[in-house]
Amino acid sequence: MLNPLKICEMISKGIIGISKSTARLRVGNESFKISGKVKLTGRDKLGNLEFIKDLPNLITNAGFDLICDVIGKDAQPSDITHIAIGNGVAGDATATTLTSETDRQAGIYAHTEGTKTFTFTATFTNVVAATEYGSFNAASLGDLLNTAGFSSITVDSLEIEVTFTLS
Repeated sequence: MLNPLKICEMISKGIIGISKSTARLRVGNESFKISGKVKLTGRDKLGNLEFIKDLPNLITNAGFDLICDVIGKDAQPSDITHIAIGNGVAGDATATTLTSETDRQAGIYAHTEGTKTFTFTATFTNVVAATEYGSFNAASLGDLLNTAGFSSITVDSLEIEVTFTLS
């Protein structure tokens, strides 16, 4: 069986390849993978659906460090508690903040026992020209777990659902 601490060490040393939204390690017949995606749902002021966009997201280097710390440290880092939006250009894997954050809302965590997925969801109102989002472990500042960019969105209500899948 793969040792989670060894996996985290290999991620931090760059031994495990990391693509835009996935890290994968294969040793013999065993593998470990985490991937993420984001669903953006826009609604007008009456609650009518305007759009749904499914996009890949990028788990940041700080996000992988956070995952490693959760697996390997006795002193646990803070939970992911907030989702933020902004009107800048989404960062790359080295990003630690949004380029231009405009709003941050508490996120709702969900996981069904026995499954290999978990989600964070937050809803924003009166969204103007949002082009990036990120998940954080604090109401302000904090560690940026993941991020993605998208074409400009102006909408009365924007729900962001971030899904992570382990396999």
